[in-house]
Formats: sequence, C-alpha cells, structure tokens
Amino acid sequence: MRSWAWFVEHTHKPHALAWLGGLAFADALFFPLAPEIYLVAFALAQPARWRQYLPVAIVFSVLGAAVGYYVGGFLFQQFGEPLLALYGLQDAFARAQVFIQNGAFVGMAIASFTPIPDKVFIYAGGFLGAPFVPFIAGYTLGRALRMGLVVYLSIRYGRHALDIIKQYLAWFGVALVILGIIYAMVHWHLLPWF
Repeated sequence: MRSWAWFVEHTHKPHALAWLGGLAFADALFFPLAPEIYLVAFALAQPARWRQYLPVAIVFSVLGAAVGYYVGGFLFQQFGEPLLALYGLQDAFARAQVFIQNGAFVGMAIASFTPIPDKVFIYAGGFLGAPFVPFIAGYTLGRALRMGLVVYLSIRYGRHALDIIKQYLAWFGVALVILGIIYAMVHWHLLPWF
C-alpha cells in the first residue's frame, strides 16, 4: 500500500525518533493515543532498529509523566480536571486515586496494565502528592515492561498481522471510523437508547 510505503520511508528520516519521543511525551499529558501504536508501526517498519525506538519511547514517556505529575499537583483545576472531563475519565480518576493511595510504586507499576489511561494515574499521583521517587520508579517499570512486551510481540508475530492489515486496510479504516463515530455518540449521549 502507498501509505505503508510512505510510513516505512519516513522511519528512515532523521526526525523519526523525535516524532516518536514527542508522541510518547504528549501521551502522558494529554494525547489520546498510546505511543505503543507508533512503536509497533516503527518496529514493524524497521525491525532491526527496535533497540533505538524502545528506549526513546520509554524515556520520553517517563519525562511526560514527570511533567504530568506536577500538572496534577499544581495545575489540576486549570488543566487536569478539564482534560479528564473532556475524555469522560472522572470515574477512572477516582479509581486511580485508590491505586495510588495503596502504594505509589506498586500502583503505578500495575497502572500500565489496566484499561485506564496512564495520564489518569499520573494526574492522580500529583493531585494526591504521592512520593515522587516511588511514583516515577513504578511508572518507569510498568511502562518499560508494557512497551517491551508490545515491541517483542510485534516483532515476533507482527509481520503476519501486517500482511492481513495491508490486504484489508480500506475495510479496517472504514470499520475504525464507524467504531469511532459510535463511541462518540455513546460517550456524548447522542443515542436515545443510551
């Protein structure tokens, strides 16, 4: 497919790692897409460069979490609360606070494997004033394990999946748009039966 060929070509460009780092950083603060999506695509496009991609994604994700911690601690009403409301994550924020209160290190390490977005836990840690070193150490461990697992699985099994996606990319894209519209309609209560 032309779009995949374009993407593969751009993974060779000098700015590819900067884009990956920027997306990983932004994910911890506000970006709705996890950096693993890009990490998988990078690893599939250039499997030999996974040792460059993984550390960049981890380091910038952790830096974003450190900034997010301070946003949660000092700018929660101005920035964190409106963002959580935008994504409809207020209930998730309450659950994340329980995780953090029971131990910042373990809570953050486990947080990477829950369906709740990481930024919710990050804001909760800052909001609660969780001890920073255990907080960031737990986050680093959880993120490194999750991203490492994702890269391993994508390199090990991703080529076959990629062939299927390439074959059905148009249908996959249409299905993704339809699911996005349905999600938005349910999320903003635009359907009469929800």
